[in-house]
Amino acid sequence: MWEIKSCKKTDACYPNAMKGLTSAPDVLYYVGDIGICNNVVIAVVGKREAEERYLQIAKRIGEVLAKKGCTVLNGLAVGIDAYALEGAVSANGKTVAVMPGGLDEIYPKSNKKLADKIVQNGGCLISEYPNGTRPKKYTFVQRDKIQAMLSNKVFIVDAEKDGGTMHTADYATKLSKPLGCFVEVPGRSSPSGNQFLVDMHRASAVRDTDGLMKFLGQPEFEQMSLFDMADEGCHP
Repeated sequence: MWEIKSCKKTDACYPNAMKGLTSAPDVLYYVGDIGICNNVVIAVVGKREAEERYLQIAKRIGEVLAKKGCTVLNGLAVGIDAYALEGAVSANGKTVAVMPGGLDEIYPKSNKKLADKIVQNGGCLISEYPNGTRPKKYTFVQRDKIQAMLSNKVFIVDAEKDGGTMHTADYATKLSKPLGCFVEVPGRSSPSGNQFLVDMHRASAVRDTDGLMKFLGQPEFEQMSLFDMADEGCHP
């Protein structure tokens, strides 16, 4: 079992992005290198029951961001979150997983091996909850808030308009964090939450890797399409 440490808001190790926020927790618990939270952190989030196409896009996005030197962050949930983290880890990138309960028991249990890989690869697991705290409905919502606090920008791969991912989007908006959403090419329906955020001018629309790099404020990435491994024949 790994060593679980704590960090007070007054400590130097406390993430810079959260120090000035009055609603940030006074104590964080963590495993691994909490210092990577001071790098460029991009939250890559989405729903659990995503189609394979969106799962592969999430994985590609994690890989692309890692190769650009970004720290990829989310809640380690099954579906989009896990695939984005897997993509980043596969590219030897740094990743952060924010937990909805104590770090003595990883949730969900099915992603325990991924949590191990995150730590072994120089990443970090973070929670505002001490050991013994089990996830509850409100802790998931609070976890989404921490994700927005720690991130420089938030990218949504696949979200329903009434889904839990919208909590992270709402917190990002309140904190004035830039939001990006994957949207389909004309003729294909985009996820309802993604389309809603774009239509309401709350998020930037991203269709390909060039668009992702523009969202990040960096040059395009080797002309590589997000669709290369996700859906052959659907290149923009």
